[in-house]
Amino acid sequence: MNEKLYKIWMLVQPGMALTALSAFLIVLGLSIHLILLSTTEFNWLEDGIPAVEVSSAVQVVPQQM
Repeated sequence: MNEKLYKIWMLVQPGMALTALSAFLIVLGLSIHLILLSTTEFNWLEDGIPAVEVSSAVQVVPQQM
């Protein structure tokens, strides 16, 4: 069975297959994100929760000697 497996590459061009796969995954990722942004529960842009800044949470006070 494995000796004739190379014949599949005569039907499928690897470059075209990788390009089509990449395009499909990009479209799938964008559509999932847009679907989530259209819901009220999973919309992270308009949920009213501000992002926490890590640098402002930690305050360094110099010591006096």
